[in-house]
Amino acid sequence: MGSFDKKMRRKKYKENKKDIQEKMTFFGKLGDHCETCQSPFDKKNPTQVKSWNVVVKEEEGKVRLYCPTCWDKALSVIEDFKKRIEAKNDN
Repeated sequence: MGSFDKKMRRKKYKENKKDIQEKMTFFGKLGDHCETCQSPFDKKNPTQVKSWNVVVKEEEGKVRLYCPTCWDKALSVIEDFKKRIEAKNDN
């Protein structure tokens, strides 16, 4: 059983390593400003790193970065749109 466990751990390690490498590739594509308002983004600022939103489209190989203000506006527009559709469907 010991060698089977080691084999499974090695396999899992290799899969995790590959996944991390893919994610690091996308991190390299991360922009230095908000896609919407062009506010500057500092990758070394922990507050910005934790508060900004990143959208990754793996199929297209695109990484988009949004500041909290623009992200909140987008979410409110989506919520308003959902409410309007629900109200229209209720009538």
